[in-house]
Amino acid sequence: MSDSTRFWGIYIVRKHNIIKTMKRTKTLLALLAVLTMTTAAKAQSSYDFQAVTPQGDTLLCTIVDSAAHHVSVRGDAWSYNTHYIQYNADLVLPDSVEHEGVRYAVTEVSEEAFQSHLEIETITVPDGITIIGNKAFSLVPNVIYHGIATGSPWGANTVNGYEEDSLFYSDNSKTHLTASRHITSAVVPVTVRVIGTRAFYYKSSLTSVTLPEGLDTIGNQAFGVCDGLEGITIPSTVKHIGKSAFYSAFRPTATVTIDDAAATIGNGAFYYSNMKKIELGNRVTFIDNGAFNSCTHLDSIIVPNSVQYIGRMAFCYNYSGSIKKIRLPEGIDTIRYQTFFGCTGLEEVNIPSSVVYIDTAAFHECWELTKLTLPAGLTHIGEAAFFQCRNIDTLVSLAPEPPVAFANTFTQMNSNLTLIVPCHSDSLYAAAPYWSQFHNIQADCGAGIDGIEEDAINIYTLGDRIVVEGAEGESVRIYDITGRSVRNEALPTGVYIVKVGDRPARKIVVMK
Repeated sequence: MSDSTRFWGIYIVRKHNIIKTMKRTKTLLALLAVLTMTTAAKAQSSYDFQAVTPQGDTLLCTIVDSAAHHVSVRGDAWSYNTHYIQYNADLVLPDSVEHEGVRYAVTEVSEEAFQSHLEIETITVPDGITIIGNKAFSLVPNVIYHGIATGSPWGANTVNGYEEDSLFYSDNSKTHLTASRHITSAVVPVTVRVIGTRAFYYKSSLTSVTLPEGLDTIGNQAFGVCDGLEGITIPSTVKHIGKSAFYSAFRPTATVTIDDAAATIGNGAFYYSNMKKIELGNRVTFIDNGAFNSCTHLDSIIVPNSVQYIGRMAFCYNYSGSIKKIRLPEGIDTIRYQTFFGCTGLEEVNIPSSVVYIDTAAFHECWELTKLTLPAGLTHIGEAAFFQCRNIDTLVSLAPEPPVAFANTFTQMNSNLTLIVPCHSDSLYAAAPYWSQFHNIQADCGAGIDGIEEDAINIYTLGDRIVVEGAEGESVRIYDITGRSVRNEALPTGVYIVKVGDRPARKIVVMK
């Protein structure tokens, strides 16, 4: 035999050994898998005995207190989708069961006890139940219970510290427990202070909820995907609306009223919600990131002057074009990242005189804006801030010095728009980086503005007041840039509108 043959012979022998070893390994792995599955199945199906209810339903019972003769009951838990025990549509759990001549009180429902038994339509739970395990009734449409099992805040879908997707308490004593995917209305008791996390999550059949005065908190995702809600009034006592509290909620005709609550509106609180109208009251203080992101049916928003902070992307992605008008409060100093990104139908928005910074893409793709006024104190405009604001034909900048801009700040705007700037500032804007792209820059020196003749009425600033001369015998009213009437004393730096008598004329005055 040649070395080559010998080589291949050795190779073949080794190959056969490898094959035999692989076969043994596969056999061992298969046996291990079977053992693991058997152990898992045994763990899932372990119980002390079976009992049959008067209606003929089989329960698996585990003794939890042998001295007191207490048991926990459940159905099979083989898998979420496959069950070897089938139950009647209306399952009634008994107060007690008997085994080998001993009567056992039913005091607990085990974790995942009847989870995904889709054949069950209603479970009636006896009053003696004191513990309900995690997800015991998950995906069961209706649970009837008037017992004493306790849990976390009213409405919270937790029992004894466990998450339960289908439960909420129907009274303040927390003794009446209701679970229903088909619930249509809920009235929260007057003594309730907290609506718990995910309390009514995914209850599409829910059309109305009555919340009481005294309520303090609406938890995260509390009414998420409740897309059948016809509206809601949030009481004046609410201090916080949680993250995604009304995510993808409401019918497209719904109205949301925040009844003068000094509330903070959490991250994405109304993200992708369908309401048509929201009334924020006069005391909301904080609007977090993405609070009204993708609200494609909302037509207008008036943000009260009490709001001190508006987060990133707060009103963005309104590509349906439903939002036509937004009023922002005096006092905010920044319009943040993508605040109005994609509000393609926005026709009117005021930028308060207090704003000094407009962040990246703040008005990106606001196609329907035709006129915009930038405040006198504005110092910085971020990248792509007005990207594709192609229909603005008049841009008024009240800042004496051009705010800092970037190469793409005004990308795809109309370069022939009329840019109106303060008197004697036109040359500064014409020479400023990225402002110089506008070909029609006009200085507004105030002479004869809106029909007020300078030789008839003289309006000027003196310290922190506005002086109006030549208007003896006529009423003089002063408004800030939002149209709110202000007293003519201790005026902060800003832009004001002066109206004399019944004349339609007014003059804009910049305080310095």
